[in-house]
Formats: sequence, structure tokens, C-alpha cells
Amino acid sequence: MRGFGNPTEIGVAHYLMMSIEEIGDGTAALPHTVGHFAGRPATLDADGRLGTGLLVANIDSIGGMTSGLAALPDWIVTTNLTVRRASSALTGPNGTGPLVFDTQVLRRGRSSVVTRVEVTNISGHGVASSWMTCAILTPEDGPPPFIRPIPRLERAEPTEPIYANSPSQFFNLTAGEQPGVISLEVEQRLRNPWGILHGGSSSVALDTAARSLIAGRPTVDDTPGIIVTDLAMHFLSPGRVGPVVAVATSNGKRGNEHLVRVEVRDLGADNRLMVLGMATVRSLEEEKSTAR
Repeated sequence: MRGFGNPTEIGVAHYLMMSIEEIGDGTAALPHTVGHFAGRPATLDADGRLGTGLLVANIDSIGGMTSGLAALPDWIVTTNLTVRRASSALTGPNGTGPLVFDTQVLRRGRSSVVTRVEVTNISGHGVASSWMTCAILTPEDGPPPFIRPIPRLERAEPTEPIYANSPSQFFNLTAGEQPGVISLEVEQRLRNPWGILHGGSSSVALDTAARSLIAGRPTVDDTPGIIVTDLAMHFLSPGRVGPVVAVATSNGKRGNEHLVRVEVRDLGADNRLMVLGMATVRSLEEEKSTAR
């Protein structure tokens, strides 16, 4: 696995603009970091809330980096990631505003790292909980260059116009001809330091496909009242070529919650299955109707 440059140059990280700092002196066997996400207008929905796709992109960014610190002098790739959004933060002010991503490695084995990420608002109200497993491997050019402990990194605001665009524009998303189908054109800004499609790019495509299916229309835009509350992602193979296509199918419904399976494939690499996801999509409008 060969990297292409410094991790500070990752386009997805510049789009999210989350600052990360390491807690402690940098010698802990199980590293602990904290990320601070202010949320620029382009990344938030009409209510000022972060969508699940971008929430997972932040989790994958800080969780992957923190897991990597535990694996030094080797590095990691994410294999599984789950997230559950707090019901009390789906509406109202609790899930809006600046977010804090408290990230702790729970276990460092010989071949894998397990990490937990707790997301809260600045008042400490729970927004989401996530667990991820990463596989340890040896990169050909060595691990990313880090100074330990990692000081709080404040990123300069990107000047390129693309970074001021909506998630669907930044991630090159296009709606298919039917609900639940989303395509993503791979560009350099959407890759990680190893030249692979960033996990956050896959999570945004997956989230968009799941919401489109339940909305019942082809769309890459926000779907007010329809939100992915639980998501399990299994990263099976790297995405390198594109276009990448996410296809969502229904696996049943209970009340106002829909279980959706999403396959993310790299069409340019023999239709290789990259990511398999299972999402719970909640319809807040159906919930209101049931309550009446």
C-alpha cells in the first residue's frame, strides 16, 4: 500500500474542517483524541444538523487516525464501522451546533484495532455513538508523518470554490433513474493518502442512496424528515477507479423505521463490491402521522 502525500492534504478533511488534538503526552498504548467540528453552512441541513453520511465521514477520519496511532510503526485500514444516532438529538437543538468527537482506542491486537467514538454537542448532550474495527498493515512508504502528542490542528479555510459547495456537489453525486441509486465520480480530493476512495466518500453515497429509496424519488439533496439513524458499514475492498455506484434495497419496515441494505460498487474495477451497508432509516413524518 503506497501513499501519495501528507494526510493534512486530504480533501475530505478540508471539506469537514474538524480540528483534532491528542490527549496526553503521546506515549499511551491506547491513544485518546478529541475532534472539534464547528460545521460550516455548506455541510449542514436546513435545521443546522449534520447528515449521517458526513457524521460518519468525521468519525472515520478521527477514528482511523487514532487507530493508526495505536498501530505505529504500522498503519490501518477501516474494515467495519457502526454508528447509532441518539433519538433525542434527531430533532430540536440538541443535535445542532458545534460537535465534539471523543475518540478512544479500546484494544490494539496483533492484527486489528478497536476504537470507540462518542459524539456530543458542546453542552455534553449525546448525539451519536460509534465503534470501528481497523486492520493493521504495513504501508510501503511507512506511516503518515505525525508529531506526538498531536497538537490541535486548525485548518486554513480552503480557497477553492468546490469546498463551499453542498455535500452532493463536493462528493460528485448524481441521482440514478430510480430511487435508491446514487453514482459518485472519483476525483483526487475524494481519496485518502493511499489513493483509495476515502471512507467518508462511501458513507455519504450510502447515506444518500438509503434516504432516496425511502423518500421514493431519485435525489442527492436533503430529505427533510427522513434520516439514517443506525448504520453498519463493512469495507470489503478499496475503491480506486469509479464511477462508484450505491444501490439501496428495502429489507422490511417496522413502524416508521425502514431497514435498508446498500451495496457500493466500483464499476470501473469489474463492478467490485467495495462496501456493504445496513441502515435503519426513520421517517419522522410517518412518526407524526402515527402519533396523531
